[in-house]
Amino acid sequence: MTRYAHFVGSLPRELMTSDLEVMQWFVEHSDGLRLTAVPRDLDSDWIVSYLRDREQHDDAFEVVRPGDFADYSDMPCYRVRPGRRLEPRHVSMGRVERIGEIISEFESLQRSHPELDGTRVQISQPNPLDLALFVFAGAAVSLGLPMGQALRHSSVVVTALRHLPVFVEAMLQEMTEVTVRHGDRVVWQVESPIATLGMVKAEQLRAQWALAPMLARQLASFLNRTHDIGAATILHLCYGDYQHKNLLTPRTLLPTVNLLNSTARLLRKRGTPLPAVHIPCAYGADPAPLEPNFYHPLRRLAPDWQLIAGVVSPDDVDGSVRALALFEQASGRTGYGVATACGLGRRTVEDARSAAAATVTTARANLGDSDSEVPEPRAEQAH
Repeated sequence: MTRYAHFVGSLPRELMTSDLEVMQWFVEHSDGLRLTAVPRDLDSDWIVSYLRDREQHDDAFEVVRPGDFADYSDMPCYRVRPGRRLEPRHVSMGRVERIGEIISEFESLQRSHPELDGTRVQISQPNPLDLALFVFAGAAVSLGLPMGQALRHSSVVVTALRHLPVFVEAMLQEMTEVTVRHGDRVVWQVESPIATLGMVKAEQLRAQWALAPMLARQLASFLNRTHDIGAATILHLCYGDYQHKNLLTPRTLLPTVNLLNSTARLLRKRGTPLPAVHIPCAYGADPAPLEPNFYHPLRRLAPDWQLIAGVVSPDDVDGSVRALALFEQASGRTGYGVATACGLGRRTVEDARSAAAATVTTARANLGDSDSEVPEPRAEQAH
């Protein structure tokens, strides 16, 4: 039995060349280990290009606070122009044809790599909640998510939530069209730093009882709707990684476990299979902790999640292997996959190579000599 290698998606800007070359990079750096999917992200900085592109829709948006993206506190903030109605076309990611081009190149890659038969292309899909909040409420974001700043900008948070349904419809329209055309070729990585960070902040404020149900309802609702259109998904959680810095530092995995357990209950109620979930354990430039207490909450995690352990640090392979052992011991299961905590886009080229090598080494650790048996993922997800 082996674990899969999971690459979250982004690469350093210097490596973001052609579609074929980017996907080839991941295949070549997997060292023959099976991949959950082959990523092709279009932005090494997650949604920075998306935020910049809202200015192109100046018939609907106007900038109320400029930002140059130097750090979390330097994000722009938009509002809808008075008298205008926000429509899905204003917030769409506009990638349908672009994803088609990626699929065409991936099929070419598969022809030269028969081991990729049955593997899908991984397309990052930010949770609509994250997109809405970053578009309208960038002013409320800074390191530590300070409550004072959030309260000062509470009106823009309310505005983001009011417009959230438009973002949901825009994302589902694009995902539906891609799924109709290429459904058996694509797995969507649904990414929600906001859900993860919201739970960590709620734990700090002793308010998980209030926030967990709301965040879980939104996340489960989106996953239910992606299931309804036949889209395969992997869930990616995150503590933020812009400029390779995390917005918050978790003390344990309890906030993540509470979020996932609440989400699982809602998905089961609708009969939606649980996707594989990438759980970050490292954060920012910090490696995954090696204290068992950090991982103990995984004992309470719903057993039907397939887990991707985000424990890999390119600077400490031995520590990554030890962290994986703690993760699997606490969760009571062998990881479906192994990964870094986030994408590689905010790293140097050499760091990216080291991270890929560390991922492969960690995934192969403590499983014996055989790489022949590969755990089959549920049909809902990746292959």
